[in-house]
Amino acid sequence: MAHRFPLDKAPDPSVRQRFEQLILEAHGNHSHSQVSAIEEDGQSMSGPYAAFSYTPDVASDFLAMGKTAFSPNHVRPRMRELAILAMCSVIDAPYIRDEHIKLSNALGLTTEQCNDAVAGVAPKGLSEEETAGYELGRLFSTITRPLEDEAWENVTLRMQKSEIVGIANIIGGYKWLALLVQING
Repeated sequence: MAHRFPLDKAPDPSVRQRFEQLILEAHGNHSHSQVSAIEEDGQSMSGPYAAFSYTPDVASDFLAMGKTAFSPNHVRPRMRELAILAMCSVIDAPYIRDEHIKLSNALGLTTEQCNDAVAGVAPKGLSEEETAGYELGRLFSTITRPLEDEAWENVTLRMQKSEIVGIANIIGGYKWLALLVQING
């Protein structure tokens, strides 16, 4: 498949360098969090960054918001990753899935737990709160109407409201990223 957002046609010739810096700032410089920013052939950005390379101002603001949403003050890292893997069990986004399996492994989730999570099965060996975060990630990935009272009561028994909102922010952002990945082909 031809690149839909080739770097040589991007509106800003410095977009590659700008994105590499933005991604480094957003994801850090740890070996387990190295996000693949460029396709192997060097002709296009990878994942959602390909589409973002044509709107770098939007990408910059999105990544800044993402850095805030990723803060452990809002959602603990393992909980965040479980919610993202749950979303990947509902939305076909291999780039996001593969990158977040790496991050999940680095946070102590086993390969079996990650495989179960992306298959739509709550992983074994999680705390009650982590299981709730996983279930909430799946629910928020498919929600199309107001959340039922029973679901709300069930989740608020196991999680703080601030973490529920944090997961909503994470899933909302990753649904946006998944859309960009999908239009890139």
